[in-house]
Amino acid sequence: MGSESRKVNTIKNAATSLLNQVITLLFNFVTRSIFIHFLGAEYLGINGLFANVLQVLSMADLGFNTAIVFSMYKPIAENDEKTQAALMNFYRKVYNVIAIVVALIGLALIPLLPFIVKTETEIPHLTLYYILYLSNTVVSYLFVYKTSITTAHQKSYLLNNYDSFFVILRNILQILSLIVFHSFVLYLIIQIVVGWVNNFIKAYRSQKMYPYIKEKEVLAPELKKDIFNNIKSMFIYRIGGVLLNNTDNILISAMIGTIVVGYYSNYFMVINAVTTFTNLLFNSMTASIGNLNVSTDTENKYLFFKRINFATAWLFSFCGVCFFVLLNDFVTIWLGSEFVLDQLTLIAIVLNFVMPGSIRIVSLYRDTTGMFRQTKYVFFITSIINLILSIILGKLMGLSGILLATAIARFLTNMWFEPLVLFRSYFKKNVWKYYFSNQFIYWIVFIFSAALTYFIASWISHISILTLLLKGLLCLIVPNAIMFLLYRKTDELDYFKQMASQIVLKIKNKK
Repeated sequence: MGSESRKVNTIKNAATSLLNQVITLLFNFVTRSIFIHFLGAEYLGINGLFANVLQVLSMADLGFNTAIVFSMYKPIAENDEKTQAALMNFYRKVYNVIAIVVALIGLALIPLLPFIVKTETEIPHLTLYYILYLSNTVVSYLFVYKTSITTAHQKSYLLNNYDSFFVILRNILQILSLIVFHSFVLYLIIQIVVGWVNNFIKAYRSQKMYPYIKEKEVLAPELKKDIFNNIKSMFIYRIGGVLLNNTDNILISAMIGTIVVGYYSNYFMVINAVTTFTNLLFNSMTASIGNLNVSTDTENKYLFFKRINFATAWLFSFCGVCFFVLLNDFVTIWLGSEFVLDQLTLIAIVLNFVMPGSIRIVSLYRDTTGMFRQTKYVFFITSIINLILSIILGKLMGLSGILLATAIARFLTNMWFEPLVLFRSYFKKNVWKYYFSNQFIYWIVFIFSAALTYFIASWISHISILTLLLKGLLCLIVPNAIMFLLYRKTDELDYFKQMASQIVLKIKNKK
C-alpha cells in the first residue's frame, strides 16, 4: 500500500470517526439530562459503576484483539487471503470461549454487589440491572472478530456510518422509554438490542467485503505460537491497564458512595467523549503505521513519529486547557451547581486525560510493532501503585485523592518507561532528547497555556451560555497561538501546513 493510500484512508477513517463521535456526544448529553431528571443521580452512579465493573471483566480477552490485528498486517501487505482466513477462524473460536468465560465470571461476581454499591436509598432489581449490563458485554464478543479485518485493511470508515445511525436510533428510543415509562430496565434492553443489530450488520458487511474469511483455513502452528507469545505479554499489560483505568469508580463507590460516581461520571462522559474521538483518530492511523513499519527505513519511521508526536502534544494540550477552563462552568449550566466538583478534583481529571494522551503515539507504535513483551509488566506495576495510593489518598482527600493517585502512578512508571523501550528497541536512538526536547517542553507549554488562559478567563465571573462561549473563544485562541508562535519554524508544523494546503488544493480542484 502506498503512502498516498495510507494518507487517504487515514483521513477517511478520522473524518467518519469524528462525525460519529460528534453525534454520540450530542445525543449522550440529551439522554443523560433526561436520565437524571427521571431516574436521579443514584441510578446514574449505578450506570457508571456497572460499566466499570464490566470493563474490568473485559481483561478476559487477554489483549487478543491487538495481537490478532497485528498478525494481519503482513498477510494483508502480501495479499495472502488464506492466512487472513485462518486468522479469522482462529479469532472466532477464541472469542466464543472468551464470551463464555466473561459470562461465568460476571455471574460469579453477583454476590459481591452489596459490598461495592453504597446508596442512601435501596435500589430495587439491582441484580437484574447488572445481568443486563453483563449480557450486553457478552453479546458484543460474538461479532467483534469479523469487523477486525476491516480495521486491519484501513476500511473502518465503511463501518463508522452504521455506528452513527444506531447511536441516533438507540438514544431516541431510550429517551422515549425514560419519558413514557421511567424504566431503567427498558432503557438497558434497548441498549442491548440496538447494539446487537448494529454489530450484526457490521459483521455481515465485513464478510461481504472479504468473503474469503468464510473459508475453513487452518492457522499455521508457528503463527499460532507467535500470537500466543504476544498474547501472554499483552495479557499482563492489559490486566494492569484495565485495573488502572477502570477501578476508580469501584473505589469511589465503595469508599465514598455510589452517588459520587454519578457526579464524577458526568465529567467522565465529557472527557471520555473526547478521549474516544482521539482514540478513533489514532486507531484510524494504526493500520497505516503498521504498513509503514514493514515498508520503509528507520529514519523515515522516526521522522513520521516526530511529526505525529508533535500533533499529539498540540491536540492534548489544547483539549486539556479547554477542560480546565470550561468544564465546571459547563456542568453548572448543564445540570446545576450541585453537580460541580471542586477545583483539585478537576485538576486530577485533566491530568488523567493529558498524561496518557501525551504518550498515545508511543502506545500506538508499541501495538503496531509488536513490542508487547518488553512493556508487559509496566501497567501491572502502575496499577498496583495506583491501588495502594488510591486507598491512602482516598481516605485522606476523598475523590480528588483517588483520582490524583492514578496520575502519580502514571508519572512514576509508564510515562517514562514505554518511550524508553520504543527508542531503545525500535528507533535505536537515545531517549533523553525525547524526554527533554519534546515531552518536558510540551508539558511546560501546556501548563503555561492552561494557567494563562485560566487567569484571563477568571476575569469573567458570571456563568452563562454567553460567558461559556467567550471563555471557549479564549481557549481556542490562547493555547493555539502559543503553540503556533513557538513552533512556527519547525519541520513538524511545516509538514502539517503542507498537508493542509494539499487538502485545500484538492477540494478546489474538485469544484
